[in-house]
Amino acid sequence: MQETTGPQPEVLSAQGGESSLASTYASGGPQPARGPKIPRRGSYRPSHKATFIGLSAIAAIIAINVIVILLVMQGQTTASQKAVSEVTLSNNTLNSLGVNKTAVGNEGAKLTVGPDSTFNGTVTIAKNTSIGGDLQLNGKISSTQASIATLQAGNGTVNTLSANGDISADSLLLRKDLTVPGTSQLNGPVTVGQLLTVNNNVNVAGSLAVGGSLSVHNFQASSLASDTILTIGGHVITRGSTPSVSGGNGLGQNGTVTVSGSDTSGGISLGVGVGGGGGLLCNVTFTEQYDSTPHVIVTPVGRSMNLYITRNATGFQVYTDSALSAGGYAIDYIVMQ
Repeated sequence: MQETTGPQPEVLSAQGGESSLASTYASGGPQPARGPKIPRRGSYRPSHKATFIGLSAIAAIIAINVIVILLVMQGQTTASQKAVSEVTLSNNTLNSLGVNKTAVGNEGAKLTVGPDSTFNGTVTIAKNTSIGGDLQLNGKISSTQASIATLQAGNGTVNTLSANGDISADSLLLRKDLTVPGTSQLNGPVTVGQLLTVNNNVNVAGSLAVGGSLSVHNFQASSLASDTILTIGGHVITRGSTPSVSGGNGLGQNGTVTVSGSDTSGGISLGVGVGGGGGLLCNVTFTEQYDSTPHVIVTPVGRSMNLYITRNATGFQVYTDSALSAGGYAIDYIVMQ
């Protein structure tokens, strides 16, 4: 029986081209069966057009990814803004915070609202409210008691206003009583449509013009000027400091003189001594000098005397034409400028 032999093992060698194979075959090794000749591969070099197309595709992919990322971020921002601008608190959430529909009191809870908030219903606050910024009211404000350091309002209606500081108003209309416990200063014109009653003193630093009648129970003025007729229904009583007086040679030896009254009117008492002769009886000096020489009227009281005067802005002098016998005499005087 003839033995069969298997195929001979293939001897592997490094790629070296035909010279390597020829050396292998020359060494007596088995001759492999020749197959179809495999063409040698060369390196691939892409064209410029292909390179440009590839780069364009990569740029397009990157741009699409950027757009997608921006859209996702914008959606998240919009959702965040919507969550900030509109916050809805359920009843369970409010109850957990200590805020519910019961009467407002000391619940021991604190609710802090960061974003802008709109309350469509009634808001009741049991304790103090502190507002860091401006308070804008589109409707009315009602308060049983308010304490405001500075109030600026276009139109306001106040039933009772108690102000400890200054009040500045372009136009103030009071439909009821006005009580000012302190000092009131009115810098502009004041018009009173009805009766004005002042229970205490009134000091007018400037002029006082009265278009109608002025009825005064007791009128006192340091200076009174009337450009027209001045009618006084009662007595005219003058007062003021008493002027000074000195005697003249017409009083004789041991003569005396005294004066009572004021610069406007008064009386002079004369005590004529022995040897009195005609001439100067007395010299009266006003307490306050007149602006110009006033008019002076003297009248003997009780007995006749031949008297005449001289006068100037500082006082007046009384003379007699003839000597007076010893004794007492009286003279009244009225001075008007």
